[in-house]
Order: sequence, then structure tokens, then C-alpha cells
Amino acid sequence: MSVTAILLLWALVVTAGLLFLYLRYRGLQAQLEGERRVRDAGAQQQRDTLAALRTTESRDSMVLDNIDEIIFRLKTVEDNWVIESVSSRVTDLLGYTPDEAIELGSQLIHPQDVETVVRKTHEAFRTAATTTIQYRVRHRNGRYRWLENRLRGVAPTGKGGPTVFGVARDITEQMESEEERRRGDEDLQQAQKMEALGRLAGGIAHDFNNLLTTIGGNASFVLETLPAGDPKREALDDILAACDRAARFTRQLLAFSRKQVLQPEPLDLGAVVGDMKQMLSRLLGPEYPLDANVASGLPPIASDRGQLEQVVLNLVVNSRDAMPEGGPISIRARLAGHGDADAISRMPSQSASCVVLEVADKGVGIPDEIRERIFEPFFTTKERGKGTGLGLAMVYGFVRQSGGHIDMVSAKERGTAFRIYLPAVAEAAPAITATVADHPTEEHPLTVLVVDDEPGVRHLASAMLRRTGYTVLEANDGKEAEQVAALHEGEINVLLTDIVMPGLRGPQLAGRLRSARPSLRVVYMSGFRDTEPLADVERGEAVFLEKPFVRAALLGAISRVAAPST
Repeated sequence: MSVTAILLLWALVVTAGLLFLYLRYRGLQAQLEGERRVRDAGAQQQRDTLAALRTTESRDSMVLDNIDEIIFRLKTVEDNWVIESVSSRVTDLLGYTPDEAIELGSQLIHPQDVETVVRKTHEAFRTAATTTIQYRVRHRNGRYRWLENRLRGVAPTGKGGPTVFGVARDITEQMESEEERRRGDEDLQQAQKMEALGRLAGGIAHDFNNLLTTIGGNASFVLETLPAGDPKREALDDILAACDRAARFTRQLLAFSRKQVLQPEPLDLGAVVGDMKQMLSRLLGPEYPLDANVASGLPPIASDRGQLEQVVLNLVVNSRDAMPEGGPISIRARLAGHGDADAISRMPSQSASCVVLEVADKGVGIPDEIRERIFEPFFTTKERGKGTGLGLAMVYGFVRQSGGHIDMVSAKERGTAFRIYLPAVAEAAPAITATVADHPTEEHPLTVLVVDDEPGVRHLASAMLRRTGYTVLEANDGKEAEQVAALHEGEINVLLTDIVMPGLRGPQLAGRLRSARPSLRVVYMSGFRDTEPLADVERGEAVFLEKPFVRAALLGAISRVAAPST
């Protein structure tokens, strides 16, 4: 082969190689361009996806932050659940930032609710069922709010552990309303129970006082006829002493039933406490130091001084008995303030201002399970023979009959405080006046109409009056009294009548008889004072005689109203 042919062949080979290399280069360049375009497209798609996710997260976050509920997620760490995330709504409802809420976690739960929350949360982790929990959480201001959580567990996927998603809403107002309604229902039930007990106690005391009047009156009647050295006098004295003790017992029952005989007068509570301090200190002894602190300038209250002093005495003795080893007892008297609004709202009579009497001790306290029973008659925690169970019952009845309210605060081993709220009065009530008369004489005979449905009391009163020289007419009830008065042609000076009788009551009978006999004066007798006022007693046209009574008390009541005829 010639040199020319060889050169030509070599040129063709070189040219073909170069062409191959060029084509190979162009192919690789196109491939790289395609891969670059794919990469660019993927990166753009990734950027678009991230942007979409950010938009979604922003929208979700905006939604979560603007709904009323707290949205949160829990996870488990070493068998304990912790808050993983929480929506910013927690700041509005509880005052904490999300980070603070996550850090504090279960420390915010009320100690009494922790066990329930932990148990139900673990249940949510174990199951896929929805769990609802109601519990209290401490607000940043220190007060507790009620939350209702709805939890739902999500089963673990891949390497992740179980997760619980929750929604919490504030139910504080709902729970407080339910608690207030429940407390109101309990208060109503307690009031109804106390009212029923009061009616029973009042009825028993009324009937018992009639019996005591007959027993004691006849005993004193016979005693007056016996000479000084007669051995029967000792037995009669014992009977009268027993009647007196029984009368005190019935007065306590009547106090609880709010039907005791009260003689209210304007009183300075501070002066009453001050006058009693020395007597109470002697009663208590050095083991029970008494601290009496009375605010100055207290307005007067309308109260029966004797009964009020008995109330203070009962509360002080109750405090002493709560501290067997001794301890301080305090008595406070002050004007009610804003913090007493709830107690004042429970008073049966409203007043522009109230005076508060408080007796407190550092004793054993009153257990929760018996607090509702402490004012019940005959209920006592003392040993048999060491208490009648009427002390606090008497206090309760007196306070309610006086238009007030009694409140009690107690803590185990930290003591008890009784607070009595009594309405203040603006000025003193007018004094009641009565006419004082002589005993009946031949020139001025006096006639008394005795009306009582209890024969023993009626016969006893009639016998006492006849022995003194009065002319006596008797009637069993109001209807019979009207008939007796209509048939009697002479003057009737005094009507001596029981208040509580079947048919016509004493005040109704007095009103009817006065329409025909305007000068008739009235003496009401009862061991049972109704809540309705006796207007004629307040005007000085009538007097009240408390059962049981003796002859001297009866004659004194008659002489106060009876004026001799002229």
C-alpha cells in the first residue's frame, strides 16, 4: 500500500475517533444538563413543599392560638409522661408561657387531684379510647382553676413511643356554679331539718311547761300553808328545785326552737362582754387565759341581755371543753366588714350594719363529719353525763330568733371560731309602761277571766287568784271564753289567757273581747313565744307571764295591768 493510501487511512481513523469523542462529549453534556434540570426541578419542588408546610404550620398555629381550648401533646420519658408541646392559649387561661407550662408540668396540678390525673393519663397512653379528666390547676396568681381534659392516645409507630393528644378547656365557672348549687341544696336541707327539730322541741317544751306550772304552782301553793317547822316543807322545796331545773331545761329547748320568751333592749355588745370578763376569768381559771378585744364605737343591738350573756357563756365553756390541757380563749366584738358579706346574706333579717361577736379557741377542732350536727339538740361529743347537747342548740336558736346568723370555722388540732352576726339598731326602742294597781278590795272588786286549755294550769291560776280576793271566771278555750264573757253582766277587768290554744289564739280572743269591753286589760301566759309580735304588750296594754310561774309572779302580772273600778 502506498504511503498516500496509508496517510489517507490514518486521517480517516483519526477523524472518526475525533467525531466519536465529540459525539460522546455532546451526549455526556446533554446527560449532565438533564440531570441538572432534574436536580433543579427537585430542589424547587422541595422548596415549594417546605413553603407549603410553613404556610400550613403558620395557619395551624394561628388557629390553635385563637381557639378557647388549650391544645397539648404528651409523651413518655422513662415510664413517666411529660408535656411535649402546648398551645399559647395556656398563657391566657393560666398565666404561664408555653415553655413555663412545659417545664412545670404536673407541679401545677392540685395535690388532691394528682393521683386521678396520673392514673387516667396512663390509661390514655395504654388505650386508643378518649379519656376525660376534670381537675384543678394552679394559676400564676396562686388560685386554682378547673380544667376539663379530653385525652386520646395514639399507638406508637416506627421507633417512636406512644403519644397522647389533649384538649383542655376552662370549666371554673361551671364547677363553681355546681358547687354553689350543691351547697345551697345542703343548706336548705339542713335548715329544713333544723326547723323540723325546732317545731318538735318547741311543742315538747310547751306541753312540759304546762306540767311544770301545775306541779310547781301547786307545790308553792301548799308550801305557803305550812308552818315554818313542818317537815313537809323540805319535800316541797325539793319539788320546787326540781321544777326550776326542769324549767331551765325547757328554756333551752325553746331557745333552740326560736320560741323562747325574749325581752330585747338596746345593748352595747362591748359593754356586755366587758361586764362578763371578770366572771368568765374566774370560771375558766388560770389554765385558760381569756383575751377580750372589743372595737370602740360599736352601734347598739336589740337583744335580751340575759340570753345574750348565756350565749357567751355557752360558747366560752364549749371552747374550754375543746382544750382539756388548757389554752387561750379569745372574745372579739367588731363591726362587720366586706369579708362578712356571705354570712350577712344568710341572716333572716337584713340590716344596714351588723355587729360580729366571735369566740375562738386553739382546741382539737370539729371533725368534718359532725359539723352539720353541732347545733342539733341533744347532740354531744362529750362523755355520758357530761353534757346535755343543748348548749350550742340554745345559741343557734337565740341567734336566729334575734334576726342574726351564726357561722363556724374549724380546723383539726388548730381550733374553732364561732362568729355571731347580729343586726345593729339605729336608736333605742320606747320603754313599755304599765299601770300598777292595788289588790282587789270590797269597794273595788276585780274580776279576772282565766282561759287555758290545760285544766291543771287553769285551775291552779284560778285558785291562786281567788285566794287573793279576785273574782274568777274560767273558760277552756276561746269560744267558751266568748260565751262566758257574754253571759257575765258585771265588769271583767283582766283577761288571763294562754297564747297557744286550739281554735282562737290568745291575741285573737283578746281582740274580740276588747271590742265589747274596751277597758279590758290582758295578761298573756305561755312558755312558748311565737314569732309574731304581741303588739298590745309592746304598747303597754298587756303583759306577758312566762310559764312555769308561781303565785307571786302571777299576782305581779295581774297587778301591773289591772286598775280598780271607780
